[in-house]
Amino acid sequence: MCAAGCSHEMEMNELSLAAAGTESKAEPASETLDGVRMLFVAPDDYPAFRVDLVELFSNHLVARGLAIDWNLRPCEDMPAQIVEHGRERFHIARRAASEKFGGLRYKLAESWLRLKLAWRAARGDFDLVQVRDQPLWVITFALASKMSRTPCVFWMSYPVLEGRLRIAVENLVPMSRPARLLRIVYALLGSFLFYRAGLPLCDHIMVQSGRMRERVGFRGIPLEKMTPVPMGVSTGRYNSASVATVDDPRLTGKKSMAYMSADVMSLTTHLTFEALAELLDQGYDAVLVIIGAVPDFEWDTLSGKLQELGIADRVIFTGRLPLAEALGWVRRVDVCLSPFMMDPAHQVATPTKLVEYLAMGRPVVGTVHYDQNEVILGSGAGIVTAFSGKAMGEGVARLFDDRQKAEAMGARGSEWIRANRDYAHLADTVEKVYLDLLARRGKARRPA
Repeated sequence: MCAAGCSHEMEMNELSLAAAGTESKAEPASETLDGVRMLFVAPDDYPAFRVDLVELFSNHLVARGLAIDWNLRPCEDMPAQIVEHGRERFHIARRAASEKFGGLRYKLAESWLRLKLAWRAARGDFDLVQVRDQPLWVITFALASKMSRTPCVFWMSYPVLEGRLRIAVENLVPMSRPARLLRIVYALLGSFLFYRAGLPLCDHIMVQSGRMRERVGFRGIPLEKMTPVPMGVSTGRYNSASVATVDDPRLTGKKSMAYMSADVMSLTTHLTFEALAELLDQGYDAVLVIIGAVPDFEWDTLSGKLQELGIADRVIFTGRLPLAEALGWVRRVDVCLSPFMMDPAHQVATPTKLVEYLAMGRPVVGTVHYDQNEVILGSGAGIVTAFSGKAMGEGVARLFDDRQKAEAMGARGSEWIRANRDYAHLADTVEKVYLDLLARRGKARRPA
């Protein structure tokens, strides 16, 4: 689904794809990212909206001199083009989903574009090559980078193949038996190639957490070759002083809580509904704010669930909002909720919504999870409960009953985020990795 706000505000560049390959490349400075040009291949939407792409790369690292050639996926139909935006350049394959075989045509166009970018990497047109969450494409780009002795980095924000295998094995998404079998074979074969060829060919691997680093290490990848970069927030842009609080009469006089939901039909969102029902049963005059989009085709099913729980008039749906507006709701409520799965694929994650809640100075009730335990207990900014609606409701009730304690928790959370998960600090870590790789590349290219 396309992110809200998907538009063509950036000016279209008239250069063709072929002409881009002839551009000369400035030599990077040795101590900074000035003059460094990186190719970044990712399966994310264009225009980019993920906070780590926008904040960490487009804001912090580009401000430090890094130039980025992006290859992202268009979130709506558009022609093949290169879009220039300051130090960033976006290489977009043609998408026309409404045409016959539109999806297949896009896949072919994207593959052809990526092969041309890999050829440019092999010629040495880039100082760095980075591939994100594309476990098979990284083999192509890593081999191309070897030809030009260009450092290649794999950014692993999620164990993609393990996630696909779980979906197929546990039949989490309805599909035919042949489709399930094909997905299982793809995930198993892909994992073999990824861990035996893709990652060993890379010069460095960025992982999302220390636990992900350990798990990848169990597959034979040296720990010193990996750097954890958790999800963060830019506290200079998003803090309780810079974000305007939402003023909505539906919250007046009521206890309130919020959940930033990526999927309103997910188990985690359902837990927040159960937590609200538990609080209402205990006599609290409470409402729940769900920050996120609800697809039209899911409204009937969702309404039935809310009616069944007796909370239909107690849930406020905001729809998809820009981050600043979403955080305005977060600032307004009394408590924020962060239920998170503990299946193998999610165990290695670092939940984004949690650090955004804490940056707004709000107390949190989260469920047991490795990163959430570390953040909530380490900061003292909330309560960790079991993964159930009843347990979460009981945790929220404790904070509702002691507003002074809850506010003190929230204040501690914002301080902890500034010290540990601010993207300015995380950018320091990433910049150091890049500069170390470039320094080693310079030595490797130096004639004997």
